Amino acid sequence: MLDVLVFAPHPDDAELGAGGAIVKAINAGFKVGIIDLTAGEMGSLGTKESRLEEAEAARKVLGAELRQNLGFPDAYLPFEDKKEVILKITNKIREFKPTVVLMPYWEDRHPDHVTTSLTVSEACHFAKLQKIKLDHPKHKVKHMLYYELNNQSKFTFILDISKEFKKKKETIMTYKSQFKEFSMEHLPFPVEERCKFYGSLIKVEYGEAFYMKDPLALKDWSALL
Repeated sequence: MLDVLVFAPHPDDAELGAGGAIVKAINAGFKVGIIDLTAGEMGSLGTKESRLEEAEAARKVLGAELRQNLGFPDAYLPFEDKKEVILKITNKIREFKPTVVLMPYWEDRHPDHVTTSLTVSEACHFAKLQKIKLDHPKHKVKHMLYYELNNQSKFTFILDISKEFKKKKETIMTYKSQFKEFSMEHLPFPVEERCKFYGSLIKVEYGEAFYMKDPLALKDWSALL
């Protein structure tokens, strides 16, 4: 059973879009898992084997409870059987029973990112339906959050990750095949500058933006004071 389950199209996307939030959740004692839909084998750099090794190294740096890969073909995710993809994700949601699910924002230049967003969103709905029979009983996700990858998205809130940004960088640097030009001193756009930009909006050093489709309900003023 997990508190937070993060879905990503490729290894490294979870860290790029929500690495600070993941670190913050783990440091607060929450159980966090990451599920990548593909191994990113069609990228210009690295191989399927190397990218899976890097993903596991990143998991250890983060301290996440688990990291799994669903093995769908990189770059061809939009052409896969939609029912198979959604039901496989639905089964994982039911298996790990997360309170919060994170996924990419649905407007993005990369087709795999868009497909991941749409299928995970639908899987969260199917996970709570009693008559859909899978390996695990139904489960209702309490909150669905969308994180930003390529395109700038709308956001519901910005999370202060100033203390967690160094660990976010360390995790990204485990993907040596992908980020050879990056260094701990500076991660080029969109990572460093984007986090600085969102941080500036809430008057902190670094931030990550997240969007929620459903209203964020507050029981009383204490959440704002």
